[in-house]
Amino acid sequence: MAREKYSRKTWMDLPPKLDDYPSGNWLTTTFFVCVMLSGWVASWLAQLLFTYTVGWFISSKTRLQFWNGYLFRLCAAAPVARFVPGISIKKTVNSWQPTEEYVNGKKAVMIIANHRSFMDPFALGSAMLPLETKYVAKSELFKVPFGGWAMKRGGDLAVRFDKNKNQGWGTVKGSTGQLLLQAAEHLQNGNSIAIFPEGTRMGFDATRAAEAAAHESKLMPFKPPFFDLAKKLNISVVCVAMRGTDDVWPVGSNMQRPASVLIDIAEPISPTQFNSDVEFADAMRIKLGKMYQDLCSAS
Repeated sequence: MAREKYSRKTWMDLPPKLDDYPSGNWLTTTFFVCVMLSGWVASWLAQLLFTYTVGWFISSKTRLQFWNGYLFRLCAAAPVARFVPGISIKKTVNSWQPTEEYVNGKKAVMIIANHRSFMDPFALGSAMLPLETKYVAKSELFKVPFGGWAMKRGGDLAVRFDKNKNQGWGTVKGSTGQLLLQAAEHLQNGNSIAIFPEGTRMGFDATRAAEAAAHESKLMPFKPPFFDLAKKLNISVVCVAMRGTDDVWPVGSNMQRPASVLIDIAEPISPTQFNSDVEFADAMRIKLGKMYQDLCSAS
């Protein structure tokens, strides 16, 4: 019961405070790190084997990235989410199940999710399988041995943040255009992409967390560029709300805790019903925020 009270308190904290979470658990952290590192190495080696065997017969770069990305999600994200003792990840019974055309990479969607933890990509990647998605992540992650190498080989997209800017969406001048071109290439070739449109984790930037607290969605502002891209390419958006990832790995901590994560995946939403990218982004912010709040009030 104490655990339930703790969770309900922190799920809607804006910003969440590290002192409100239990102390990091050494056993959970040890298993987490071991499973994560072994998954990174296994996925990178699997990608190399695939690329230099079956890959010789795949002429399309984006198609090769599709399969390499799937190997990364299968070998790295899924084990962390499923095999670390004490960490439970479940989807709601009404969550959207991707149909064959999406799973086979014949039709793309854009996944958007709330962002409260470094645990989010692991939980999201696991929950979306067998749907393979290309992630938009900060460029520094691509330099991490094995894990970053596997992300790059799998076609994930690097966003370059400007260190002279404040936290969030301060990007290196000219880099956003290149990022959107790469995203467009994936989407046009059937590769779905996943973004965290808040741009940073809740609690990492106090100013943006205050903006979230003042908005009905309780989410930080969404930026329009990817929604503009979805409109131009007529790509539907899938909202994914995740509750409890920060219970596992809160902002400001390098250790993990045993906790339960609940994920709700909405049906794809067509961009044709919105008149502008700003209207589209705002509507998705409200939609995703309501989904998260509903999860927080669920048992």
